[in-house]
Amino acid sequence: MKGEILYLYAYDVAYELPLERIQSASGKGEAPALRPGKSAPREVRVERCLRMPLAPIRAGEVSLEASADLYPFGVVALTLRLETQGPGLADFVRWHEPPLAGGRTLDSLAREGLDRVLVRIAAHVERGSLSPEVPEAYTVFRFTPEELGLADAEAWLEERRREVAGLLTGEGEGGRLSEAEVAETLKHRFSYYRDDLLVVDWDAALLVERESAADVLRTIELANLQLVEYRHYDAVLDRVVEGAYDDLERFRKRGLAFLGLGERLGELRELRVSLSEVAEEVSNATKFIGDWHLARLYMGCAERFHLPEWKATVEEKLRILDELYNLAAGEATNRKLLALEVVIVLLFLVDLLLLAVLPFR
Repeated sequence: MKGEILYLYAYDVAYELPLERIQSASGKGEAPALRPGKSAPREVRVERCLRMPLAPIRAGEVSLEASADLYPFGVVALTLRLETQGPGLADFVRWHEPPLAGGRTLDSLAREGLDRVLVRIAAHVERGSLSPEVPEAYTVFRFTPEELGLADAEAWLEERRREVAGLLTGEGEGGRLSEAEVAETLKHRFSYYRDDLLVVDWDAALLVERESAADVLRTIELANLQLVEYRHYDAVLDRVVEGAYDDLERFRKRGLAFLGLGERLGELRELRVSLSEVAEEVSNATKFIGDWHLARLYMGCAERFHLPEWKATVEEKLRILDELYNLAAGEATNRKLLALEVVIVLLFLVDLLLLAVLPFR
């Protein structure tokens, strides 16, 4: 049985990437983010990114094809492809973490591919702004219907449900998995034709498709990069929230010495604008709802990756920050007014004193 394994890595590397400038310098063309066609109406908005082919990455006898998709909101989506074979699905479980020569890991190979991209785009990005964070990784096991002997997706999956659950969870044939765990793993499954199938789990997916499946793979990629963006801003907001409590504590102890608060409020506003811009661009990248099948796939990925929960968490932290700093700003304003009133009273008293002490002319 032959199969293809795709390792998807999403890296947040910058606030934004100037795709036009990078494209002009590299001479590479843009790649459509989606190729709608199964059930798309006439007018479908197709998001575009910049595809950058890379040389194969080798680790001993293992060679992986590599390519990268660059998105304007600062994400590099790296794909490593490996063709292999085995007598059954259980034999592909070991490729969750492939055995590589020299003690190398899949993550280190992905970082090598990313470094190649960063070297090529560094001159076109604002100096010092490239700072890759921990990536979001995802694995797709792809087969053709002929390799699996799949003629009817529902019947095949019902017969092989434990084997598929074992593959996606990394548990071999899945014999020890509970029925509840098997049902949860296979919960998000989709088919358009009778002989195609996509089963989406948290860490891996099974894809059975006769054609190239570029549109399905890009849908998974988009959901994965949304996850890395929300995770990135969640970490940023954690640091800002912690700093906000420290700022408020210092503000409380310093009394009327409220200097610096305005600067922190400005930083918060800048963060809000930054997050809003990125969130808008990330959302725009998934405006392919005109293709109903891909829309269903995306919603399944979003639910499995808990994207709505991540988004709600980020929005809640922004709301908390707004309340904290608005409270501090209101208190600072009140104290300024109080100080101004005290000064006015003092000036009035000084004026009365002068009138009483100085002789009239």
